[in-house]
Amino acid sequence: MRELTQRQKDVASFIKEFIKKNNYSPSVRDTAEYFNFSVKAAHDHLKALETKGIIKTTDGISRSIEVITEEYYPREELISVPVLGTIAAGTPLMSEENTDYLLKLPSSLLRNTHNVYFALKIRGDSMIEEGILDGDIAILKKCEVADTGDIVAASVGDEESGITLKGYYPSNGNIELRPANATLGSIITRSCRIHGKLHLIIRNYA
Repeated sequence: MRELTQRQKDVASFIKEFIKKNNYSPSVRDTAEYFNFSVKAAHDHLKALETKGIIKTTDGISRSIEVITEEYYPREELISVPVLGTIAAGTPLMSEENTDYLLKLPSSLLRNTHNVYFALKIRGDSMIEEGILDGDIAILKKCEVADTGDIVAASVGDEESGITLKGYYPSNGNIELRPANATLGSIITRSCRIHGKLHLIIRNYA
């Protein structure tokens, strides 16, 4: 298939959306009115799309346009993010052995694809006041430092005790890992290991 111009891509997208909304295809005049150009220009664009194999029309039949390929739509890059399960004794957090599955996310959801991202499944209600619920998937950017108030995945002591998702509040030599649930208390420690900062929450409503 030959490359489309931007205008041809726009016309092809208009045809697809028009059919989706109305259950019938646009006429040449519909196309001309939408793009504010002449009927002849609309006809020429439709013929170009047909020549390039994007649409098909039937001579003598009004509103007979069919979209026969969608290859002109750009495919967004997908980033594979490992969803980590329970941390095994002695196994580093980012080890492949701890990956339950790979979650594929559009690169547009991740600000910088050069960063390393991982995901954790949320269990419990310790962060409900931040809108983070049991069963959510937290997407985190891997890092070892954080700013006050960041929501982080951290471990206290060795990783065998597990990873917790909490607000990070260092002060006077102590570190407070603060839940977002008024019924729960903070974890106060002299040191902890930060594994990542919260970037995105994914929720399945099914």
